[in-house]
Amino acid sequence: MITVDAHADALSRAPEHRCRPGRGRAGPPGARGAASLVLALALALVLAPAGPAAPADRCSPGWVCGWTDPGYAGVVSLVAHDMPRYPETTAYVGFNDGSSVWNGGGTWRDGGRLWGRCVTVYSGVGYTGQHLTVRPGQGVPRLPADFGTMRSGRFHVCRVS
Repeated sequence: MITVDAHADALSRAPEHRCRPGRGRAGPPGARGAASLVLALALALVLAPAGPAAPADRCSPGWVCGWTDPGYAGVVSLVAHDMPRYPETTAYVGFNDGSSVWNGGGTWRDGGRLWGRCVTVYSGVGYTGQHLTVRPGQGVPRLPADFGTMRSGRFHVCRVS
């Protein structure tokens, strides 16, 4: 937006063009600047994404990402291996205080079937309590209220299809 505002401002300060025979009137400089601004804003609205980026775009392949807020928003934390306990550090706040989770794990074909690296997250340490299994390329945008928070997670091979 700074570029658009600077461009509109520069146009509004440009010397006024006089009507010349055979050429249309360009209009006052302020109108040209306003028209440029309106055009730029319209293009920005058309080209802007409809909502937040898809979780896959924000979670590196091979990782499982946990966010502090529902809808894959807030502070994100990443894990790529089994963890019987997410440490109480800022590096794992997306899991310890997590509200959403996405599995960026990979998939492969074997024997005509699709397999993947699933993760099961648990509400208790040591892989205890309530649990949710998340397949690769999928997520849980809002953990159930009765789940609590994620306190441990375990990766495992699973059949995707």
